[in-house]
Amino acid sequence: MNRRLIIPPLAALAAGALVFGPGAGQAATRAQTLRIFDKPVSMKVTHADGSIETSTLQNNKQLPPPKPGDTLDVNSRDYRGTHARHSKRSIGSTHLRCVFGTGEPTCESHVAIGGSMLIFTGNPGKLTNGTGIYEGATGRIISSKELADNASDIVARITLRG
Repeated sequence: MNRRLIIPPLAALAAGALVFGPGAGQAATRAQTLRIFDKPVSMKVTHADGSIETSTLQNNKQLPPPKPGDTLDVNSRDYRGTHARHSKRSIGSTHLRCVFGTGEPTCESHVAIGGSMLIFTGNPGKLTNGTGIYEGATGRIISSKELADNASDIVARITLRG
């Protein structure tokens, strides 16, 4: 699969790993710059005819570029930091779904971190919804750097509301 087709949506996905937010007991509004290393573990393209092609971290199968009517699902693990220096353990999980039509795909990512969830839409990714400590938060992707194996280094600016 051509990485240029999935990396912009992955930026929205990775920015969701926002565990750098304040604890549940902190009530002040705070802006934070987040640095996330996003590592996909599986991808699936569901074609308009219902056929499915998958790729995992283990088989590293090259997927065909999505066509109009196709849906792309990507599951990732997110780590604090960058590809060069990041936490050993993942801090969250993300699911990205992009529906392809004519023009840019429509993408949405769901990020689970502890008992909280974030939802990002569009490209560049914009935080559109959240639960738990991310309820009422706003933010956007500032930059996304494409890496090998469909991974990404993401920088996001998020404002948390207490």
